[in-house]
Amino acid sequence: MDNINCLTKGTILHGNSYDYEIVQTLGHGSFGITYLASVKMRGDLGSIDAIVYVAIKEFFMLEVNGRNGSTVTSGSKTGLYERYKNKFIGEVTNLSKFKSPNIIKVIELFYSNDTVYYAMEYIDGGSLDEVIAKEGTLSELKTMELTKQIGQALKVMHSKNMLHLDLKPSNIMMRDINTPVLIDFGLSKQFDENGNPESSTTIGGGTPGYAPIEQSNYTGKYDGHLPSTMDIYALGATMFKMLTGHRPPEASVIV
Repeated sequence: MDNINCLTKGTILHGNSYDYEIVQTLGHGSFGITYLASVKMRGDLGSIDAIVYVAIKEFFMLEVNGRNGSTVTSGSKTGLYERYKNKFIGEVTNLSKFKSPNIIKVIELFYSNDTVYYAMEYIDGGSLDEVIAKEGTLSELKTMELTKQIGQALKVMHSKNMLHLDLKPSNIMMRDINTPVLIDFGLSKQFDENGNPESSTTIGGGTPGYAPIEQSNYTGKYDGHLPSTMDIYALGATMFKMLTGHRPPEASVIV
């Protein structure tokens, strides 16, 4: 995607509680663009710049959306855009339920430019994947320390009948050298108390090497319980990457 489709530096987004000024684009994927933004405190008589930075995620479908100025345009006439926008809203709704030092914190969800955004804390320590690339491998002790914290984040999620479904080193940011923070809940899914997913659609294939083989075609309940083993598999695969420096082999190859 060309940067022509990204909001330009200096663009002001009006949230419900704060205004945000775009500083730069941090990254983009098939369903969203993430920006670094500064917070502008506003009141009845004016606004001031706060020395606070946040990450802003904008719903933007690479294959469907365009831009007219700052406004997002849609070429979809089949309801595809609205359907996935609702899933995007579900992502931030899910995120707002979690209170954990190892899960990214959401500030607010808001509508602007004919699309939807959410603001979240900005973590500038880089990803666990970047740490592994720099170090080559992590020690067994370091791996266990980080794994325990990531496991605690998963425990919080699973207690709310939620799966992450895309756990991997690039979706773990480092608040500091010892504190991993789980991000990117785009594939996350809510289950009921019987282990049934919120819809009858497949839950998403996840990332090769980190997703178990059953994830790609899972549609029903898993022995009447939350299928938390899918995230646990990904946690083990993440440990593999930390210890070896290499991406784990795909589940189908292991089978």
